[in-house]
Amino acid sequence: MTQQALLVSLTHRLQQAEIPNAAFEAKQILFDVLQTDATGYLLHYFDAVSDETIHAAEKLALRRIEGEPLQYILGRWSFLDETFFVGPGVLIPRPETEELVLQCEKLLTGRRAPVIIDLCAGSGCIGLSLQKMLPQAQVFLVEYSGDALGYLQKNAAHLGLDEKVHILRGDVLCGAGAFPPLPQADLIVSNPPYIRADAIAFLQREVQQEPRMALDGGEDGLTFYRCFASCWKSKLKEDGCFAFECGEGQGSMIASLFENVGFQSTITYDFNGFDRFVIVSRSRKDQL
Repeated sequence: MTQQALLVSLTHRLQQAEIPNAAFEAKQILFDVLQTDATGYLLHYFDAVSDETIHAAEKLALRRIEGEPLQYILGRWSFLDETFFVGPGVLIPRPETEELVLQCEKLLTGRRAPVIIDLCAGSGCIGLSLQKMLPQAQVFLVEYSGDALGYLQKNAAHLGLDEKVHILRGDVLCGAGAFPPLPQADLIVSNPPYIRADAIAFLQREVQQEPRMALDGGEDGLTFYRCFASCWKSKLKEDGCFAFECGEGQGSMIASLFENVGFQSTITYDFNGFDRFVIVSRSRKDQL
């Protein structure tokens, strides 16, 4: 069997199992087994593959058919052109979060050495990406889950940032007072759990394999935002801002939470047109 024939076979199997984007996922599985990329495949797609390679690829395809996320199967995923290690116990980086990072970069334009606090940091894709983009920044990443913390530390080392960023373990719901080493921030950013607790059972089976603690935002999905509004505003510089990712339809509710404590909000939309991001700053009245 050639590499091309194996790809056709893998694609067919995933299509039969009604896996979305079957052709793309089959390629990722094949490239992983062959330890190659699209260019390498195109140069050698008529080359024969061994029985061992066929078995390995089929084994990965079966895991995908059984509902395991592709990112967990591969053990890594691309985020803003960097590779992040992921696996069971950590939230999978998504394209929407890339948009959040790019918005944060713009918010910090002109600040020489901004202090950034990434709450519910997970794999570190937000905070570590901002550290790469803004080398003079001082970045603090806070994560509670031991499993996620392991991936965060591994990713920091992989990106050569382990000696530069500050990784703290703790529960952000305990409030800023539980983290005395944290300085005043130019930016507090978070992609916190925001799924309503009663909606988790209806998520895609792949999403349900991600850690519940990274998904469950409480009864109304706003538990973490409510905490940020009441217990983290003290860590923000007078001219600093919050930047959040949120679920569809939550933008205005989050804005209201912060308006009630003297902040103003701007809601922006993702590439699908959903209200996905909320940027929060002190109102002029609050700064007087």
